Amino acid sequence: MLHDTPIEKLTTAVFGFALAVGALSLTKANPETIADVVGGLVLFSLSFIILVVIWWGTSDIMSKINQGNPVTILLNIVLLFFVAIEPYLLNILNASAELFPLSSSLYAIDMAFLMAMSAALCHILIKENKASLTAQQLHHFIIGRNNQFVCSGLFFISCLPWFLEWTLGGMSVRVLIWFATLAFSLIISSRNRNK
Repeated sequence: MLHDTPIEKLTTAVFGFALAVGALSLTKANPETIADVVGGLVLFSLSFIILVVIWWGTSDIMSKINQGNPVTILLNIVLLFFVAIEPYLLNILNASAELFPLSSSLYAIDMAFLMAMSAALCHILIKENKASLTAQQLHHFIIGRNNQFVCSGLFFISCLPWFLEWTLGGMSVRVLIWFATLAFSLIISSRNRNK
């Protein structure tokens, strides 16, 4: 999938680092109740799935894109920054209920930027390869790009304060929006790959 260019090596290393640090952050948590344990695992699972999906998509895009383009390099580096800080934000989400309003907003913004940068890279791929892509490939990448932009918007919307205040089944509506966004993204991606 990746061809071992410097930017591809860096991309793989940063995603691997983020996943490892995210898993290690769970070992530092001091859960006191079953709800703490389950909550930590649920948030980590959400994060893990999102990072793997973004890595998979980014790897596919980077293997088909002009990696020498300065805009592509900049977007990829910005994406990697948001990947690298994700475990830190996840750790804060798990560590302190008092910081949850701030940390959940920052986490949502982080996820929104991750998806937006991935969508922007996909948009560049479409522009650069429009003439050489088959109609089916073009449709596939357009759906993927649009899906990422919509998911980015949903994460930004989840930052609105009342989504933090409202709860459903004892869980913040903000977190429920995150799960709905993930489910939406996975469904669209799966349907897009099967076409």
